[in-house]
Amino acid sequence: MTQTGSISPNLLFRTLRRDEASRLGSIDRAEHVDAVYRMRHGELVLEEQVEEISGWAPDELTAYVARLEELLDADGLALGAWEADGLIGLASLDLRPVGGDPTRMKLDMLYVSAGRRGHGIGRRLVEQLATQARSLGATSLYVSATPTRSTVDVYRRLGAELLASPDPALLGKEPEDIHLLLRLT
Repeated sequence: MTQTGSISPNLLFRTLRRDEASRLGSIDRAEHVDAVYRMRHGELVLEEQVEEISGWAPDELTAYVARLEELLDADGLALGAWEADGLIGLASLDLRPVGGDPTRMKLDMLYVSAGRRGHGIGRRLVEQLATQARSLGATSLYVSATPTRSTVDVYRRLGAELLASPDPALLGKEPEDIHLLLRLT
């Protein structure tokens, strides 16, 4: 479906097919990081950390494409934001219950190309996945967010809240991430 309003009318939001998973690499994930969040004694603390992320490292991209393919093979969902020049945004939803709770699914990935951030594309992708998740009985989305200030702040602006007790399995996989919950009700 095509989006109208503040988002370009030439932007198309549609399901990403498994054979398109490698297109993830066309998203420009370059970012200037000025700070990261850390969990300290149950509190979210912002620490200065300057870093330039220039894009996908080859091994990293290979791992993320494999992760996306595995998610799609497990009947997960991925939505892409497409323009004439290709994929500029992606969000994926893991339908497998988090912690055995069938009402909690995982918002697994969210990427928007550097030049297109701040235009509502990420919000639209999350809203569309949330609609899908609700239709499947979910009442919340679990988010394991990269701890950069920009990433965590995006999820918090979307309404995600810090989890006091993260899922142990997901925390074990990504202990540096900030674990959040986005309520859908």
